[in-house]
Amino acid sequence: MLGLDHYAPFLLSAFGITLVVLVGYALYLRSRLNGIRRRAAAMRTSEDDYSARNVTAAAPRATTAQAASSANGPSSV
Repeated sequence: MLGLDHYAPFLLSAFGITLVVLVGYALYLRSRLNGIRRRAAAMRTSEDDYSARNVTAAAPRATTAQAASSANGPSSV
């Protein structure tokens, strides 16, 4: 009637590709949502925790090292 037997390979491949793309996108969205949930849960449970964002940098220390050019003493040129 409609010639579906003639277009069957095309239709099956088109629907198959569409299904693969939609499933992949759903898995991607699920992964993103789980990451957001994990981050939100971590923020709730560790408000007093010392995370990398809450720790200040160490103060600079005075050094006694000499410059490389003067480390061996005066040159005798």
